Amino acid sequence: MKIPQFIRDTNEFKKLRKLKHEMSDSKNILKDKINSRIEERRRPKRILTKEQMEQINLAILKENNNELIPEFNEDAPLVSIIVVNHNGKHHLLRLLNSFNAISDYYPNYELIIVDNASSDNSLDVLNEFPEIHVKLIQNKKNESFSYANNQGCDIASGEYLLFLNNDIQPLNGFLNHMMHTILNKNNVGAVGAHLFYPDCSISKINKEKSYTTQHAGIIFKESDRFIKPFNKDNGEEFTPTTNKESTPIIAVTAATLLVKKSTFLDVDKFDEKYLYGYEDVDLCLKLHKKGYTNYFNPKAMLYHYEFGTQETNNNEDVKNRRLNNKEIFINKWNAWLRQELLMDKINSNHIFTDKSLTVAFVVTQSDENTTAGDYFTALTLANKLEEFGWNIKYLAQRPSKNQKNWYSVDEDIDVLISLLDRYDLRKVESDNGLLIKIAWPRNWFKRWTNAPFFKKYDIILASSQKACDYIHNKTGKKTILYPLATDPKMFNENIIPQEKYQCDYCFTGSYWDAEREIINCLNPENMEYKFNIYGANWNKISKLKKYHEGFVDYKDIPSVYASTKIVLDDANHVTREFGSVNSRVFDATASGKLVLTNGSIGNQELFNGEIPEYHSSEELNELINYYLKNPIEMNKKISKLQKIIFSNHTYTQRANTLRDIIIDYVNRKKIAIKIPVPSWDETHKWGDFYVAEGLEKEFLKKGYEVKIQVLSEWNDNSDSIVDMIFVLRGLSKYEPQTQHYNIMWNISHPDIVDNDEYNQYNHVFIASDKWSKHIRKQVDVPVSCLLQCTDPDRFYPEYDEKYEHQLLFVGNSREIYRKILKDLLPTDYDLAVYGADWENIIDTSYIKGEHIHNKELHKAYSSCDILLNDHWDDMREKGFISNRIFDAIACGACIISDDIDIDGLFDNQVKTYKTPQELDELIRENIGKKHVYDENIVQNHSYSNRVESILEVWN
Repeated sequence: MKIPQFIRDTNEFKKLRKLKHEMSDSKNILKDKINSRIEERRRPKRILTKEQMEQINLAILKENNNELIPEFNEDAPLVSIIVVNHNGKHHLLRLLNSFNAISDYYPNYELIIVDNASSDNSLDVLNEFPEIHVKLIQNKKNESFSYANNQGCDIASGEYLLFLNNDIQPLNGFLNHMMHTILNKNNVGAVGAHLFYPDCSISKINKEKSYTTQHAGIIFKESDRFIKPFNKDNGEEFTPTTNKESTPIIAVTAATLLVKKSTFLDVDKFDEKYLYGYEDVDLCLKLHKKGYTNYFNPKAMLYHYEFGTQETNNNEDVKNRRLNNKEIFINKWNAWLRQELLMDKINSNHIFTDKSLTVAFVVTQSDENTTAGDYFTALTLANKLEEFGWNIKYLAQRPSKNQKNWYSVDEDIDVLISLLDRYDLRKVESDNGLLIKIAWPRNWFKRWTNAPFFKKYDIILASSQKACDYIHNKTGKKTILYPLATDPKMFNENIIPQEKYQCDYCFTGSYWDAEREIINCLNPENMEYKFNIYGANWNKISKLKKYHEGFVDYKDIPSVYASTKIVLDDANHVTREFGSVNSRVFDATASGKLVLTNGSIGNQELFNGEIPEYHSSEELNELINYYLKNPIEMNKKISKLQKIIFSNHTYTQRANTLRDIIIDYVNRKKIAIKIPVPSWDETHKWGDFYVAEGLEKEFLKKGYEVKIQVLSEWNDNSDSIVDMIFVLRGLSKYEPQTQHYNIMWNISHPDIVDNDEYNQYNHVFIASDKWSKHIRKQVDVPVSCLLQCTDPDRFYPEYDEKYEHQLLFVGNSREIYRKILKDLLPTDYDLAVYGADWENIIDTSYIKGEHIHNKELHKAYSSCDILLNDHWDDMREKGFISNRIFDAIACGACIISDDIDIDGLFDNQVKTYKTPQELDELIRENIGKKHVYDENIVQNHSYSNRVESILEVWN
């Protein structure tokens, strides 16, 4: 694609070129991203003429003057107006020139100016306004905003405090409006005002924002991997609004902030650790947590010359100040804010954000012409989710004309629910680091779990208990039972039958050239009753062709069910094995029709076996005959099944369940385990992945949520939602982020980790007692010894003659002649070597394979006489014990290793040697001996034990 010249001349072109190289395997995503950025750059800038700006200014002033200003008499509460100034002479002059906007409307105030060592004769301005009495504090240095305002509070006589920036131009009666709010609402914290940008045509940073909203309260969203405050409606064009009521909001800016003095003192004033930034947001959050409610009053209108203040600051000073403030704010608030923000969206409260939760369903197709059942399942559930106030979107594999590529996930999408196993999470592009990814397998469970990206899902739902058990056993992922259901508003007994669908029994479902049991069981030509079959492609089946009534739109299915007596259900080969129940079972029953099914497992699980079953042509014919000839019995059966449906299986119940599931996920503490595996396709080759899985299983048992992140994901925003980062430090270095509690587990390659890297973490674990003692003396952070370990559920004694060898070595050569083999070979013993790149190093007669799958390793360790083990030089010298030793001990293996200090950790199960002669003697002494299994040793070195140690440090 040719890049336009206006982009080629900018750094944006470099970014796009880099993006193109990085995403060469995802051309559609790249195209979308490039087009989006080009379109953004092409968007016309908002440059107004002087006449246009004057018109908007007049409109704002008119709107302000049209407001009925609340009147206050001389008995009005005293308000102390606190203004901090540093070299802001022209700002003070503007402010005091506009002071009649206060003095003409609010009769009882005092003005306190705190001057921070101004050198521009700022205070001379006061001489021009002798009618304004000022309490003055003159500081000898430029104090922080929070410190200076707290000084003003200390000398304030007023019952109420108005913090007002010096770069403010007030409009008539703004204080009256704010006081009206604080006096007429209950339990008020801070009150903020509607701030506008003035003429910014000469500004460098806000040139396009002249006479737009600068502040309508403060809200939050995830950005730059932490929860960040933003001015609500910033840059929005002014439009007169009819709804001018004060509204609750989480925070307001201290550029214009009114608070009762006693309330301000109740939360210990402004936090003086902040240096010109975040102190107002921090104050409002303290007020909220204390039980006060903050308000935004849209009737209180002012101009804020923010750009003038910002442009006079030294860039380096500003940068350092912001980093300081950001770190303080993140450490204090980020974890709490993340949870509150998501809960605010879930509950549609619009306090922390102006958005409700947005859920996107991943489906095959989402337009009116779709024949895909997954869309209709999503649509029915979505209709109920919208009743929470949530927003719904669809990401379709076959998008309509105006839809994006389905991997381009808008940043306003909070929850992604995939109904398709082919949706590759590795290709998802989203700027929302809090995105919750949910898988909802309803079929094809083996395909779902075989996907290398399956563990990237945060929540797993499955349509049957057997499927839940299968997924959990295969992947270790906690899986929640979440069957299909029905919508009684759409499917009920009040639907009027239609003659064109009239029949005695029917089947609804399509034929996709796959085996279906119902084809063999159906023999409508031998029955005296009228039969219809609906769906795609049934004309391909000769014996059913004449009964085929074509494909029926989903919206017409209620009429189909209303026009028949019995609905046949066919659990196909994909769902029958796992007991998933089809939507037609729920919908037809809700419609007051009897369902006959071949799905035994699902019938027993969800309906206590009450649905009549068929498993042959004879059984099906017999059931049809019986119930059509015995309508009373049929109605009894329908009534019993409807009670089950309406009590347990409606989409209203499913929506409530999903909401509870999401809330539970949001409220749980979350951990990201970062492993140095390059990609998800390579996880099976790396021991670090299995270490992460072992830790994950134990964390899950203790109620934590876990994300495993491969190397390519270490620095994206997908860990924004987690509380603790746990880094398996091998070859790759991670840069810890302030918003997390960061723990390193240095399990290998200690030579490449320096003290500065250790010091970036909150806690460091080292898989060596010797090296942890050494490092503890060198660094400023806590250091503990945490040896590697094993998973007794994966490594246990199990003999397999395939691995019956006298000696076994498992490990890759990395093109180096490993020490223990070099000390051993040649040998007459039965030696089996499994690993890569040995062909040019040892005799190929010893090589038995390049790889033993991790799930098979326990059999290999259990079945050999002696397992040989050695360590890389840096590991051995610094006391890092190989994880192979721990796994082999759990299998009861006899282990001979190179000389490493194990200090009696494993009794006599691990033997070490120094010379080739000692190795030979140990082999002769232990060949053929009975293996030993010590449960106490295994439990002391299990993942359960290690997770206990980790949690003691974190909590």
